[in-house]
Amino acid sequence: MAISGTDAYETAVQLPPLVERALAAARNHGFPYSCRPEQGRLLYALAGGARTLVGETGTGFGVGLAWLASGAGEGVRLVSVEWDPERARVAAEVFADRPGVEVLTGDWRRIGERGPYDLLVLDGGGQGKADGDHAAGVGQLLAPGGTVVVDDFTPATSWPPLFEGRLDRARRFWMDHPDLRSAELRLAPDLSVVVGTRRLPAPERLGGVEPGRIVRGRVTCTPHFGVFVDLGDGVQGYVSPVEITWRRFEAIEDVVRVGQEVTAEVLDVDAEREQVRLSFKALEPDPLSVFARGALGRICCGTVTKVVPFGVFVQVADGVEGLVQRDELLGDPRVGDELTVEVTQINLRRRRISVTLV
Repeated sequence: MAISGTDAYETAVQLPPLVERALAAARNHGFPYSCRPEQGRLLYALAGGARTLVGETGTGFGVGLAWLASGAGEGVRLVSVEWDPERARVAAEVFADRPGVEVLTGDWRRIGERGPYDLLVLDGGGQGKADGDHAAGVGQLLAPGGTVVVDDFTPATSWPPLFEGRLDRARRFWMDHPDLRSAELRLAPDLSVVVGTRRLPAPERLGGVEPGRIVRGRVTCTPHFGVFVDLGDGVQGYVSPVEITWRRFEAIEDVVRVGQEVTAEVLDVDAEREQVRLSFKALEPDPLSVFARGALGRICCGTVTKVVPFGVFVQVADGVEGLVQRDELLGDPRVGDELTVEVTQINLRRRRISVTLV
């Protein structure tokens, strides 16, 4: 429930048709507390990740539920509970042509009649904000890896969080919940939500992941400091830049991209921190080891790949570079120039090859 939430749509554009329908019902009945557009767009996105079932407490006239239904994939069912019989009746009419949407009438605890949920939105009970409003038991209501959304917070500016000068116990409860990985998301200067994902017990979640095992996953993020991989069941793996590939690269996106399916070897598992270190290059043949067989004294025609103060690096084979010392160079070679060199030294332990101009 958002104060003046219905009025917040006065300037909103490109709304899903189902949201427009629910919004019209709220306006016709003078209901001001609809889900705000900022919240709605978040719910739309989160619903897209639900596999089977989405739950909501506090239907109102169905604006938030309409955002959820618009974002949910085919075959996903939605259940919402509204305590006011008239609002529940009108909301049910809004979704009359959507058989996968069910509006229940009664106390918010009726949400427990269904479930467990992939996504649970606590908007009309179960938030634990008011006296007598007990927080929902997400351990029972959420499926493993499921997400809970607790909305309508004022953005926190300190920790521990305060509300009207006192400790914000509700926000602290959800942020520190032992069964959740939680974060506060600021949606507007005056609006934030807490989003939490249900943890799995570490032995259950990581029991099948052990060093040396080959795993598959999907790349979720490629910041400059590595690659994050979703391994399923709430397990996330991390690949450091040095473990991405044997070959030189300028940007991680030149090697892997977000959404790409990848295979990696597990290097290390830290169950306490829930961290899994992975390696892509462990599954690739080491080009240096292959090249080193009989390479000493070999004459190669290579391309300059990098110019440094102490010399230039020359690619002498795919994924293999040798260093020509600066004092051997004639003139100032540039990246892309071709040089003929002889392999004079190979150090596999330090992974270095020295070459000299021929």
